[in-house]
Amino acid sequence: MIWRLDYTSVERGPTGRSGFQFVEMSPDTPPDVIGAVTSYMAYRPPPGAPSAPGPEELAGFPTALTYGRADKYAVLARCRYTGRDYSGRYGNFLGQAIVATPEEMEGLRPIEFWDSPLWDAAVPADDPAAAVLTPGTAFDPESLVGRLGGERAHDRLTALLDAVATVVDAGHGRVVLVAEDVEVVARWIAVASYSLPADLAARLSFTTYAADPDAAPQVIVGTVPAACPDGGFRLDEPFAPDGARPGRFARVITDCWRTGDLDGIDAVGELIADGPQGPGALEDAAARDSRRSADGEASSPGGTAGAPRHFQDGEVPPDGAATGGAHPNGKAPSAGSAAAGGARPARNGEVPSPDGAAGGSPHLRDGGVSALDGAAALLALCRGDTAVSAGEQAVAAGLVRARGVPGWTWPSLRPALPAVGFELAAALADAVPEAAECCVRLALADPALRPRLTGVRLRDGLPEDFRAAMTGAPDLRALAGVVDLAVQVGGAVDADHLVAAAAACARRGAGDVAAAVEATPPLWREAMVSGVVAGLEASLPVVRRAMLTPEACAALGDRDWTRAPRTGGLVLSARADRLTATAALVELEPHGLPDVEDLLGVLWTEPPTVPECRWLVERLGPAMRRFAVLHALPRRVFDGLPLEAEEGVRLARLIHDRLPTLAGAARMVLTYERALRVGSEEDVAGFLTTLRRGEPLHERALAGVSRVFAGRSPAARARMLVAAPEAVRDDLAEPWPAADLDRHGRTDLAEVEARLTEAGVTVAALAAWADGLGRFARRQVESALTDRDPRLAAAWRRARRGA
Repeated sequence: MIWRLDYTSVERGPTGRSGFQFVEMSPDTPPDVIGAVTSYMAYRPPPGAPSAPGPEELAGFPTALTYGRADKYAVLARCRYTGRDYSGRYGNFLGQAIVATPEEMEGLRPIEFWDSPLWDAAVPADDPAAAVLTPGTAFDPESLVGRLGGERAHDRLTALLDAVATVVDAGHGRVVLVAEDVEVVARWIAVASYSLPADLAARLSFTTYAADPDAAPQVIVGTVPAACPDGGFRLDEPFAPDGARPGRFARVITDCWRTGDLDGIDAVGELIADGPQGPGALEDAAARDSRRSADGEASSPGGTAGAPRHFQDGEVPPDGAATGGAHPNGKAPSAGSAAAGGARPARNGEVPSPDGAAGGSPHLRDGGVSALDGAAALLALCRGDTAVSAGEQAVAAGLVRARGVPGWTWPSLRPALPAVGFELAAALADAVPEAAECCVRLALADPALRPRLTGVRLRDGLPEDFRAAMTGAPDLRALAGVVDLAVQVGGAVDADHLVAAAAACARRGAGDVAAAVEATPPLWREAMVSGVVAGLEASLPVVRRAMLTPEACAALGDRDWTRAPRTGGLVLSARADRLTATAALVELEPHGLPDVEDLLGVLWTEPPTVPECRWLVERLGPAMRRFAVLHALPRRVFDGLPLEAEEGVRLARLIHDRLPTLAGAARMVLTYERALRVGSEEDVAGFLTTLRRGEPLHERALAGVSRVFAGRSPAARARMLVAAPEAVRDDLAEPWPAADLDRHGRTDLAEVEARLTEAGVTVAALAAWADGLGRFARRQVESALTDRDPRLAAAWRRARRGA
């Protein structure tokens, strides 16, 4: 629905009253449309204008074409000074308004209605739906291209676009254009409007003329020199750059105007699409204040904003009824302003906010890059400008992710792809295979980028790039990272090349083996391990030992070590299961494993157990004879066991049967066991004659015989001691007196000594014990021994007297 309304001062209006009022409007115009339009119905002559102008002078008064959003409507208003009203007083003007919905304005720049035939047509008296939004023909892009070139106004355009972009980024402020001819102002507004994306231009409020720029709420405010003696964009004067570097958007769009590249301007707009700001971000202050008033807030002083005001007969609405607080360009920015004339305001969002603090647009990235700059930066890359900053590319990447990849991007971007950073390349990767490749190349060079490659897939795997990355990997962990990246993005991995690269790293001792194996994807883990093993086998011994930590040995796992015996030997010797490790080392020795004895010695630092020794004898058999460490294991087992222990006897029988050449200690155990089990005292004594002092089992055999005979009868003990070699008699008998003997035990020991005395044998340990008995104990022993055998008692007494 489109509504037309006319406003002026008349003697008698539609309601019968006089003064300023709506004199015509489309049928059934809603009250909220009237309310939206009312604040736009204001006009004040320029400062210094004739107070009683004649017809020719009236024609020189500027026309104020004003546009803005009011609630849900788009409002276009044109106000022209008409001089006298019905009473003959000066101050009358004709205000005309066109109201439509934003959807009805879609695709149109409001400035196109500067010379629309709608202003001269009568207000429809019947069907408002019959009204059609008909733009004028004064400002078409092609003619503006020629005009800018003819006037050589591109530097001025850059500065203007930069100021407009700053206001758009900040979401508040204004840009003031100054010229005697208001049509010049309108033309520059048209250039700015065509430079912006259509939806932004549709929200860009402007007025071609305001008598007091300080009070204007629009984003772009036109005025005449008399109303703005200082600053502003002086469109009637030569342009004087201020030396500040304009933003990317302003520079790129200016270049498009310079070359007539209207498609480039449209391309930037396509990428922005819904604009860098939310809907309504560029609404004028009057609309904002109108809402605040409706919410119960105080309106601005002097009626600059707030509820629509109807003026009485003969009253000229003060300038500001449609324009709120602004600042004249060239003066210090007032609260809420953003751009001061031709001076480029601070970027990075440092636009003064209404409270005087540094305000900021949520749409500006760090470094002051706006969405407009980002979109323009992408176009610049496509046009061959590779000097686009990382910040600009990052914002462009965000736009691409949000809006998709524009069709004009590729293949125009192909020549500049080497200059494209990771952010932008990743945003383009889904649609542009070459961009995906660019991402992967950057990630190959910088591992920190790899987690951000989500969803990127390669077209052909980049075999040469991955080959070079693997060759140049500084260590095993980095090599695993390259392989992991390949799996993630579909990169090409050659197994043989991976093996060679891993071998090179391992050979020079670069990297943590366990960490690298764990980080390698399962599909390629075996190739990684194979390379590591090959490299370790060829490395220096000191490097090999340093690399093969316990964790590394565990990570390498079980494998055929015949082709890498040096490495395999170290790995096997680090295993917790020393039985299988021993067997593996024995099997590996014929394949060139050096230092087998050292490795076996590491495994068998702790003495073996009986089950371990039994396992080795049964598993290795005669092979145990080849290695000194294994050869000594049976003896070490028997060293730690009582000779009469049943498990030791069983082991001795196994060794005696399977490995006769290793059965020395085993035979002694068996002889000892047999002598004590079934032999006579003389047999035991005969066994003792086979012992040689200093032999490993000598002392233990004596101790065992002494322990066993300590429980036998005195007669048996005496017979054994008589038959035993003289050199060991004291060793055999010495433990007996040391026991905690009762009366019976003392009598037994005295009987042993008595029988030895009868046999003419003296055992010093027993004699010393008997001589050391106290008088009372000696009488007890003698009495008990007399009861047993008076003959033995007599022999014991003789031995005491002899002592």
